[in-house]
Formats: sequence, structure tokens, C-alpha cells
Amino acid sequence: MKAVLKAGIALAAGASLFLAVPLIREYRAELREEQEEKLEQDGMELAMHQRFLMTRDPLLNDVPAGRLLLAQQQRDARIATGRTAVLNWQERGPLNVGGRTRAMFVDRRDATGNTVFAGSVSGGIWKTTNFLSATPSWTPVAEKMGNLAVTCLWQSRTNGNVMIAGTGEGWFNVDAVRGAGLFRSNDGGITWSQISSTADFEYCQDVVMDNNNNIYVSLRNYSSSNRGVMRSTDNGNTWEQVVGAPVGSFTTGRAADLEVASNGDMYVTLGIMPDYTVTSVSIWRSPATNGANTGGLGTWVEITPPGIDEMNRVELAVAPSNPQRLYAIMANKTDGQVSNFYRSDNAGATWTTFAAPTGLNNGTVSQGWYNLTMDVDPSNPDIVVAGAFNVCRSTNGGSSWSTITNSGSVHVDQHIVLFSGSNRLLVGNDGGIYATNDATSVTPTFDNKTANYNVTQFYGADMHPTNPDFFIAGAQDNNTHRFNQPGLNNAAPVVGGDGGIPHISQTNPSLQIASYVFNNYYRSLNGGSTFGSLGTGINNNNGQFINPSDLDDAAGTLYAGEAANKYFVLNNLATTPTRLINTLTAMGGREVTAVRVDPSTPNTVWLGCSFGSAKPQLLKLTNANTAAPTVAVNVQVTASLANATVSNIEIDPANPNHIIVALSNYGIVSLFESTNAGTTFTAIEGDLPDMPVYWSLIVPNTMKVVDGVSQNGGVLIGTDLGVYYTTATAGGGTVWTPYANFPNTPVYMLKLRNSDRTLMAATHGRGLWTANLPAATGVSNLTATRGFIRYISSMNERLTVMPGTLTGVRRMNVEVFDNRGALVLREARNYQAVQLPLNRLPHGAYTVRITGDKGEVFVQQIVR
Repeated sequence: MKAVLKAGIALAAGASLFLAVPLIREYRAELREEQEEKLEQDGMELAMHQRFLMTRDPLLNDVPAGRLLLAQQQRDARIATGRTAVLNWQERGPLNVGGRTRAMFVDRRDATGNTVFAGSVSGGIWKTTNFLSATPSWTPVAEKMGNLAVTCLWQSRTNGNVMIAGTGEGWFNVDAVRGAGLFRSNDGGITWSQISSTADFEYCQDVVMDNNNNIYVSLRNYSSSNRGVMRSTDNGNTWEQVVGAPVGSFTTGRAADLEVASNGDMYVTLGIMPDYTVTSVSIWRSPATNGANTGGLGTWVEITPPGIDEMNRVELAVAPSNPQRLYAIMANKTDGQVSNFYRSDNAGATWTTFAAPTGLNNGTVSQGWYNLTMDVDPSNPDIVVAGAFNVCRSTNGGSSWSTITNSGSVHVDQHIVLFSGSNRLLVGNDGGIYATNDATSVTPTFDNKTANYNVTQFYGADMHPTNPDFFIAGAQDNNTHRFNQPGLNNAAPVVGGDGGIPHISQTNPSLQIASYVFNNYYRSLNGGSTFGSLGTGINNNNGQFINPSDLDDAAGTLYAGEAANKYFVLNNLATTPTRLINTLTAMGGREVTAVRVDPSTPNTVWLGCSFGSAKPQLLKLTNANTAAPTVAVNVQVTASLANATVSNIEIDPANPNHIIVALSNYGIVSLFESTNAGTTFTAIEGDLPDMPVYWSLIVPNTMKVVDGVSQNGGVLIGTDLGVYYTTATAGGGTVWTPYANFPNTPVYMLKLRNSDRTLMAATHGRGLWTANLPAATGVSNLTATRGFIRYISSMNERLTVMPGTLTGVRRMNVEVFDNRGALVLREARNYQAVQLPLNRLPHGAYTVRITGDKGEVFVQQIVR
């Protein structure tokens, strides 16, 4: 299910929800445990305005729509010139979970119907050539495309090699990703390139080509000159706004659905979330009798049914076998219900009203503003299928309806229904892709076609401290999942609904936390086998939709955002949880947008605070788990970043004075470093392209960020264009390099398991990925962690390791290097006295390096 943006909530383009600054101040008092209630739909204009404030370049007071494409071009240039690197990235899945899919077509060049293209809203374009098999083999065809927020697809009716993809999801859902215009393929989908003239087309709702091969795109843009329907008659070189010029209202020019009838008639709907004081939605037609000028400026005539009032969205469908048969379905303003259904038998000249199918709605509250779609049987104009919450079908032109899907067999929230012949129906929704080959039967059987279609949108993830294949990850409208198998594999849902930021205790992995929306948490005390809600006495519906949080492993305490001037604490999570909501006037009206537990000091937490026009703030709290926390540090990262959002705080586990702060806005310096515990900060963005940065991770000197470099350690960042690294920060001269073999997709979270150097990346559109960082080859620059190891000795052909008394350390990694720096022995053991055999090693000098699971280090030379 999906939450709508409300007054006072916003999301930076391409950013995860836990980066959004304002708190949802109004919410429903109750949330279902297994299914998310719809939030009220008031305040759409304030929501869009706030989103604008959050994503704008503060100096331009505008959202730079083409900036991400420029960043992509800079990334590609670095790769082309060899300034890049590869890591042994491994896709982990999930193979059995898809993601939000708004676009599909069956390749008209393949008469069997086996070749299908699909567009994921943040995972790009995918293709299968065996769609009719039980488990289709999906492959991404454009992972390096300049924008992967694919929302609409079109294949030319006259030349099947010509395909167009539109980007940018403009339906006001809180996790919508901003687009970068249209992309075209002239070779049947093998390669794709941006139509450069469309770089500032931010939200492409639909794209079509008419019978004269003119291109049309419906837009919901901020700029009035790029809103409504844009038409190009010269293959995309130039564009003209032909429908939707604003007249008295900012909102009436927002275009949605585009349709081309078989006879060449053109249709469009306007008014997504319109200003109801001015007008409601409208429907327009450009008749094919205009000849070559069909669709041109001045040829469009309004054909809206009479009496429409306060509708949020309209979708159309034209019967392929009868271009005079036109259907319109509408969702209303009050509760998002699909409430109006119309049929015209004369191309919109007159309309007949029918009851809308109730099966499209979810009880009393629905979201037709977000998910609404319709298609007509290619040979029978009376058979029409509509999708919203479920899928419904009428066989008598809309006079009566039956519901043909349910949430047990087909994921809810339908975005596209598509006939492929009369018997085959394809469905795209928040869970991926489904299909039936008996669409005309009373109860069609649908098959899940999402196997290998890994476009899952994760908000966050965590990994087990010792099990190399155990992860939990929270996905947009696709549950919190448990991974427990090697390689690219399936995952099992453990908590339903929208998955938030999960946690696995690194000192007691039996304790695991899954989060739902707001401050609603589920706990497992059996290592993730089962989870139970913490209940109404603990949970509440405050905080952000996907709320920032962090777990103090040793203390069993969770910290999270709560509201302006407040943060949320859950103590005693391993036993009987108790809740605190602390008020901090030092926050100055800001809200928590990033949380980081100090890895070195008990009961200490860092909060990143942001709000509106206020400058971002960093707070360090001691005694943070009590009702009387102390503000130990209160600093603005820099004085010139008003309107910016703190997205992540990273603290070096081996050196608590070393801090990196990431910010997610365009047009600002997005990375800062402190080496004196937050007293002062230095910008380290260096040559990083101008794009959102969501996460930063300090790599310890016990490993490298890439093979082939002399430096140990470094910094990794998750961005809108995958993962970048630097081997060493150098202020404004810091050099950032992309991993060329990582998908071009947003990365919201990075985690590192020191014991085996496993790096985890949670993407918002391409699932979960891991890599194994290379071991350090030079160890002389490592500084020992006090109290970590008492001593080591090499007597009687054995290496004896006696641990120290550090609390919270559970595992250690023992590595032995020869005098050339080559790794000759490696063992992962519990943090206790151990003996390792050395008899297989030649006599000589060796260096022993021992690392703990929180970055602790011990280095000493021995002689065998």
C-alpha cells in the first residue's frame, strides 16, 4: 500500500523516505498490522511545494531537473577514461520479489508473445524472451541509462525497433523518483539514449506516438512551459505544448493518461490532484479528421462528461476493435475511491454513466490517485478490465463487474493492465508482474512472473554478525524480508506492508528489529524466525513515514525520530521494552532526519536535524537513553546550508573523533568531515558530481576499498548513481571514483561486516548487493585498539591469542601475512583464547593482524 504526501511532508527527488525532513503531522490513529491504511489526502499543494523546497538548489530556488543526467555523463566520462574500478559485487536478490512496475509492452516483433519489455520506477528497463514460461528470465537492458525511474514505455506501431521510455513518477506518492525526460532506442531496445531536448521533463506520466510517428508526452512538471501535453513532429528535436497551458490554476495543466485510437484519434486527461476551487479533471480529444495536424495545437476539444466534481485522476481506454468506444474511470478527492465510471459509444460526444466496480477499492479508503489503470480486449469492445487495489472485469461494456484478483494471488496496487490477445492479460503492480492465459474465464488463474525481476526498492537493511548469508531488508510496499541463502536467491517475508529500517544486534543477533511506517516496530527474540509487534503501548504513529533509527547493540536500545524538538527511545529491547519520548529545545524546531549510535561510548547518540529553511544541525547526546539527556555537541555543519537535509552520520569505530556527515540536496556541498569530534568540519565533496548522497561509510585500515591501490581504508558513499569510493579524504581535493560494475541506481544504505570484510548495499530499485572488500596489504600504519588483545605468542608451532577485556566484542578475525605482505593464514574465531597451527608455514618473520567486529585492531610481528 502507499502513503500520499501530506501537508508538511516532503521527499528529495530519488531519496528514500527516511531522508524526508518534515514529519507527517496528521495521521490516522490506527494502522493495520498487515496492511497499511491510506493516509488522508488533504494538502496536496502544500506537499508538492514542500517537496520543491526539499529538492531545490537553494541558490537557484529551483529543482535542477537535468542535474542528475549531467552527473551521469560525468560518471560515464570517468568510466570511459579508465578512472573507475570494479569490485566483486554479487547480486543477492530477492529473486522472488518484484517491485513497482508502471510500464510494459509485448514486443510486436515477436508473434509468440514471449518477448516483453517492462519498466520499473527505480530499476530501469527489463526484458524477457520467454515470458510464457513458468519462470521467465528477466534481464536489465539499460542499467547505465541516465535515469532509471521508468514510468511509461511505447513501441512504434510502424517500426518495432523504435521504442521510447519516459521517466519520473508524478503521482504524489512519498517515494516517487524524479525523472530526466525521454529515452529512445532505435535498435529494438538494445541501447538507449536520452532525447536531450527533454532533460527537464521531470515527471513523464505517459508517452505515445501517433499514426504519423509524432511523439507525445504527458507531464506533471513544476514549470508551466513544460506541463500538460508536449508534442514533437521532428523526432524529439523540438517540442510544442499542445494541451494544458495553465489558465487560472497551477494544477489544471497536469497531464496524465494519453491514448491513441486505432483510427488515429488522440485523447488525454488533465488535472492530477487539481485545484478544486478552480476546476476538476478534464478529458480532451484531437480527432483524426485533422489529418497530419492531428494532435497539434488548436485541434483539441474538451469532451469531459458533465457533472464531474472534485476528481483526483482520470484514466481512459479505447477499444482497439471500435475506435468510437471510449471508457473513462475516475478516482475522487474525498477518500481516493474509484467512484465514477463512464462509457462513450461516439468518441466522447456523449457519455453513459455506470457504477464503478467496488472491487477496485480497499474498504472505505483507497488510492486511485496513485494506482489506476484500464485496458480493453483487442477484439471485443465490451470486455474491459480495470485495476486499482485489485483487478476487475466487465464483459458487458461496464454495466456490471466482477473482481478477478485478490491479494492472496496477485499483489495489490495495480498500475498497468495489458491485453496480449483476448485470452492473455498482463498486470503490473507494486509487487511486480503477473499474467493469466485465461482472461475470459469466470475466475482467471494468475501466475507470478517476477522471478528474476529484481527491482525491489529497499529503504534499508542489516546483516548478521556471523552468518555470511543472513540479511534483513525493508522494502517499499513489499514487506521486510529475511535472506538466509547464499548467492542470488529468494527471500522470505517476515513483516508485512511497507518495510522500514531494520536492525540486527551485532552483539546478540537473536534480537532483531523490523520497522513498519512511522514509529511502529516488530521484534524477534529468536534470531529472525518470527517477529511480533511491540504493541500500542510502545509503538506510535509519529515520526516520518519511513523513520530514521539506529540500534545500540550493547545496550539493546533503539533511537529514532519523533517530532519537532523530539526523539524516540526504546530501552530494554531484549527483555521488557520501555518507551521514552524526549524533548530537546536545542533542536530549534527541527526534526530528526539521521540517527547514529556512537560505537565507542555507551548510551551516546548523534542526531542529524533538519527542517524547512533552518540550517542543518548535528547534536551529540550523552545519557541519551534516559529522560535527562545531555547535549554534548551542538553544531551546524556549515553556516551556508540553509534548506539542506542531513541524510547520514558516520562515526569511525576505531576513532570516535572521526565523523562524516552526508547531505542530500542538489547544488550544495554534500559531504563534510570532522577529525575533532564535531568541533569543526571540512568539506570533502571534492570532484563528486552534483547529486544526492544518502549514506557514507568509513572503511577501516584493515581492508581496502579496491584492489590495486597502495592505501588501506577509505570512504564509501551511496548516491543516486550507485556507490562511489575514495581511498583518502583530502578536503576539497578529495577524488571520488565510481564502481563501474554496480547498477546505476539509488543506494540508500551501506553496511560493513569487519570480520569477513563483507560490504552490503541496499538499493532502491535493484534489490540487495554484497561485495568482499580486499584485505589490506600493508599493516604498518595500523593503530592498535587499547585493551583489545592482551598478547600473542608463537611457541611450539602454534600462534596463541589471548584476548583483552573489551565488552561488546563477539568475534575476531586473525590474519597472518608474510614479509611480502601476502596473506598466508586467516581464521575467524570467537573473542576468546585461541591457538592456531603454524606448522605449515615456512620459518621466517610474519605480521599478525587481528580485527574485531567493530573495527578493533591489533598488529604485531612474530617469528616462526
